[in-house]
Amino acid sequence: MTLTTALTETERLHFRDQGYLGPMTLMSPSDMAPIRQQLVDNVLYDEKVHWGEHNRHLDSKLVYDLATQPEILNRMASILGENLLLWRTNFFVKEEGAREIPWHQDGNYWPLEPAVVVSAWIAIDDSTIDNSCLQIIPGTHKKVLPHIKATEDQAFAEQIEPAALDTSQAIDLEMKAGEFILFNERLCHHSHPFKPGASRRIALAVRVIPPLVNVLSADSEHHKMMIIRGEDPLGFNAVCDPPTP
Repeated sequence: MTLTTALTETERLHFRDQGYLGPMTLMSPSDMAPIRQQLVDNVLYDEKVHWGEHNRHLDSKLVYDLATQPEILNRMASILGENLLLWRTNFFVKEEGAREIPWHQDGNYWPLEPAVVVSAWIAIDDSTIDNSCLQIIPGTHKKVLPHIKATEDQAFAEQIEPAALDTSQAIDLEMKAGEFILFNERLCHHSHPFKPGASRRIALAVRVIPPLVNVLSADSEHHKMMIIRGEDPLGFNAVCDPPTP
């Protein structure tokens, strides 16, 4: 079946060679505006939900629907194949007090065998240089880099060994609300700490795996995979149904 948002050969080659693709349009900023308000009002600061900003697709149909838009899944299927599982979602919020996200490769942290993941990074707010947009270094997905302990002013426990990375090649990925990028689990990326006086910046990261990936440890007892395209012929991972409204 021909899908209008499947990747072209040129786009597939770019993803293979550079480790990312985009920004691409998921929806207009005006269409994102009411979704953003619902996320802020009903999801992000919901103290009743114990997993906070992570894996909210498990309980929020709004988050699930946003993470599984055809514009995202059709492109992911061009990379991973027609069978797709939703593993994780993570909100990243830059607001007062938010620390630096150090340079890192996601695969360094993840309990996956093999570590085959495509992430979609969706801009919920406008993401600009002024409010610490995502930075990447194209082509750095081609090898695994050593990670060491992060500093106390960084948000993660580990960072890439600074001597192993040439950050002069970094680019800023500015995005309008409603745009997204795709990248793989080894692409080096980073964001600066919140800058006083900057506007808030919310993003949603969507982590998708093919059925051949075995998730070695779950984030919680509630954490299961969701089949979001095709089927799961291997059954390595426990699965659950999407949330209801």
